[in-house]
Amino acid sequence: MANTNYTDIKTVFESMPMSKYILNDDLVKCWFEQALGDYELEIESLDFDSTLNEFPNVLTNYQKRTLALLMYTYYLTRELSRAEKLNGIVGKDISMTGMDATKRVTLSDLQLEMSKVEDMLNKQKQHCFA
Repeated sequence: MANTNYTDIKTVFESMPMSKYILNDDLVKCWFEQALGDYELEIESLDFDSTLNEFPNVLTNYQKRTLALLMYTYYLTRELSRAEKLNGIVGKDISMTGMDATKRVTLSDLQLEMSKVEDMLNKQKQHCFA
């Protein structure tokens, strides 16, 4: 069985609900590196080789999903920031503030995904009971 590589994680990330537009590959790679850093801070080092774009071993499906979910929270954070920067149009004869619903839904999605990440990371931690 081949080692897990960056593309394997990216595929899991891309399987999650997304918007209609195509994401920049450099941005997705940045989210991957941030997710990897978060994972390694919380759980363990995965020894990712950035030259080969692969891990020295095969990651479990749970580890791949955790990394992808962390990436997805970065995506949702960016979407929330984008929605917050769009201003509603309010005039004498018209009022368009439909973005409020978008902000609410995006924030709700982000909170849900962050709680999933927290749960997944917690399940992977080594717990010591004395």
